[in-house]
Amino acid sequence: MIIDLNAFTGHWPSHPVTGDLNSVRASLHEYGVDRICVSPLEAAWCRNPHRFNEALYRTAGTFPDVYPVPVLDPTVATWKKELERATRELRVKLVRLLPAYSPYALEAADELLEALVAENLAVIIQTRLEDPRRQHQLAQVPDIPAAEIANTAERHPALTVIIGGARTGELRGLKDRLLASPNLYADVSQCDGLDAIKVLVEEGLTEKLLFGSHAPLFIPYSALSRVVTDLADEDAAAILGDNAERIITW
Repeated sequence: MIIDLNAFTGHWPSHPVTGDLNSVRASLHEYGVDRICVSPLEAAWCRNPHRFNEALYRTAGTFPDVYPVPVLDPTVATWKKELERATRELRVKLVRLLPAYSPYALEAADELLEALVAENLAVIIQTRLEDPRRQHQLAQVPDIPAAEIANTAERHPALTVIIGGARTGELRGLKDRLLASPNLYADVSQCDGLDAIKVLVEEGLTEKLLFGSHAPLFIPYSALSRVVTDLADEDAAAILGDNAERIITW
């Protein structure tokens, strides 16, 4: 079982991507991905990201293996209604926060995060969507430090919190906190450097790592290959799907 917890659909303004859901799904199916969790890319650039969730539900609903991951924003007054709408979608298992793009401090999301606990939903909090070196000089979006997401997990111990898009060095620096926090995990979509995921496994973090492709912004082949070619089968299986199967109610 391969579960992609960090994929997207839609348009990206700084460079062209083939982001329609049919194409994203086909690109991941080519490499054996069984479940695909997707969020709308356009939500990052809209003051009210909730506007793009309804279209996501409609398109994802045509595919039994696609799980919509709506973007919620605690600074938009309609977030409670948006969460209520999300709970009516049986395949919504987690929601996404994009605090770098609104922007807001994660403390502003505390009420929303507690509401997720009541609904038995997990959250993926994105540190970045794009490497700052690729951003347009007039559209710079600083990363959210992964340590701030770890702080959030510690404030909400009953909530499953996934760090999305963190770099290898950040996760290595959070090793002790990841291991000490039973509700804190990280996806590997933007781990960087030579043997990036292998290094994290050697640090003892296998059970804390979740597969994410970052498609269509990244190439699925690269995302899969650095897991299956660099790791022992048992570790690869854990990261590709077993860990996600364990921590999320599907």
